Amino acid sequence: LDGKHILFCLGQLTAPAAPPPPLGCDDPETEAAAELAVNYINGHSHHGYKFALNRIEQVRVLPQVSEELILFLELDLLETTCHILNPTPLVNCSVRTFEQHAVEGDCDVKLQKLNGQFSVLASKCHSHADSAEDIHEVCPDCPLLASLNDTDVLATVSSALNDYNSKTPDAYLRLLEIGRALKQVTARTIVEFAVAATNCTSQQAKDNLEACQLLPEDQSVSMPAHQPSSRQLRGRTEACCDALALVQE
Repeated sequence: LDGKHILFCLGQLTAPAAPPPPLGCDDPETEAAAELAVNYINGHSHHGYKFALNRIEQVRVLPQVSEELILFLELDLLETTCHILNPTPLVNCSVRTFEQHAVEGDCDVKLQKLNGQFSVLASKCHSHADSAEDIHEVCPDCPLLASLNDTDVLATVSSALNDYNSKTPDAYLRLLEIGRALKQVTARTIVEFAVAATNCTSQQAKDNLEACQLLPEDQSVSMPAHQPSSRQLRGRTEACCDALALVQE
């Protein structure tokens, strides 16, 4: 072979791979990748509430290397009413309304498609709530998100748990986390928090709280509805914990 043919062959061997066909935000493959990404984000979160997909903002595909495909997604997510520990399927979780001071999430997700299967390589999310001005412009009387360390919020949670544990001496519930708090100008405080059953009675917890261990999921107790005269306490049983919403007037 002469030099021209050798250069031509080398050029063929080193030519860049053809770019993958473009994917749109509404393509079934993109939607399947987004569903996997949302499940991954919720599955790797240990606090707060599950998020549901609102829309796919952008999709970008890197050139293929053999059978591998790298996909980048920008997702817009909405907070639901299901705590992250709630076993309810995401499809059955309601998205919070504007009047509940809704929270949105902006997520960047990197996925790999290999042998026809998607897997998540990395994700990064940032959440933000609607501004107080936007809420009150539409709904002047709607409550606004409050700090989880707010004095009234902490007092409300403490009051609710103490009240419940005093009425159920055989099963002591321990606070896992305060998930959400809202306050109104009327001094009304609404708190949602997660608790779990322990192996202690209320008296044992009072004597030595550190010795109380959380029960396995299949032994978690049920929290019935409970309405003291000065406040309303609503509970629903979850796999390993109860999510409570307390309204303190």
